[in-house]
Amino acid sequence: MAKYLVFSDSHGKNERMLEIIAQQKDSIEGLFFLGDIESGEDRLRASIQGPTYIVKGNCDWYSQAPPFQVLKLHGHTIAMTHGHRQHVNGGVDLLKYWAMEQGADIVLYGHTHVPFSERSSTMTVLNPGSISRPRQSGFIPTHAVIEFLEDGEIRISICEVS
Repeated sequence: MAKYLVFSDSHGKNERMLEIIAQQKDSIEGLFFLGDIESGEDRLRASIQGPTYIVKGNCDWYSQAPPFQVLKLHGHTIAMTHGHRQHVNGGVDLLKYWAMEQGADIVLYGHTHVPFSERSSTMTVLNPGSISRPRQSGFIPTHAVIEFLEDGEIRISICEVS
């Protein structure tokens, strides 16, 4: 089993995220960050031993991260984007179409600051919400965990942060 943390939209307030990573760094293989970190990419990369995959968000003006990435990991094709270019504030239909064009069976996005998870027979869609500026009911910061299981399945958890 391989476990990855998924974060988005910290907007420069990275301490809570770094605390979560420090608590779990011995049990995670890698990390996905889905844009709008605003500062601290190097610190984030240095916080774990494994790979850190980062995409640029609409507020990451000085970031050198790519606007999207498509990765092959643990038997899956993962498309990562912040989501503003796929107009996710209006829903995930364009995002899913974009992910299909990339050949992805998992698509990760941010931008809305609202956690979201949807699975079908062909695609898993995940937004971890915002670790620092949540917008969903209750305004609780969230992140996600993806576990790649030995049988090729995945397990997703959206985690609330106190």
